[in-house]
Amino acid sequence: MKELRDKVVMVHPTLTYDPVHMQGHMGTIVHVDTGKDEVLVRFKNQMLGLYSSDALLMLAPGLEILDKLRQDLHEHIDGEDVLDILGIYLLDATGNLDYQKEALDQATSRAKLMFATVLSVQDYIEIHWIDRPDQHPGRGR
Repeated sequence: MKELRDKVVMVHPTLTYDPVHMQGHMGTIVHVDTGKDEVLVRFKNQMLGLYSSDALLMLAPGLEILDKLRQDLHEHIDGEDVLDILGIYLLDATGNLDYQKEALDQATSRAKLMFATVLSVQDYIEIHWIDRPDQHPGRGR
């Protein structure tokens, strides 16, 4: 999944086994091997860590965040949270790595924000992976 390369991710803060001890830290994806469920992440200190896709959190694509706001999410959150979610969306949309890290940090700061803006890399792959060997471009299942 080439579109995941250089995406900002956070190692799940409650991960129980992490050989490089980076729970709660952010890094960027270097490589994804969906067949082996391996994601290679580079951290600020240039250390590399190998994780399964369910151990990493990332921001949902911007359009998905906006779709959640358009649907029934606004009934479950207050106006301040809506503004914070839009702020996260705008920070991510800049494409600037530092702003994207700030957006993910804000998104993981409160449960309501996480619900609206964060998903695991595994969930992203399951939703967006169209290069499956059992599928042919342009054809439905």
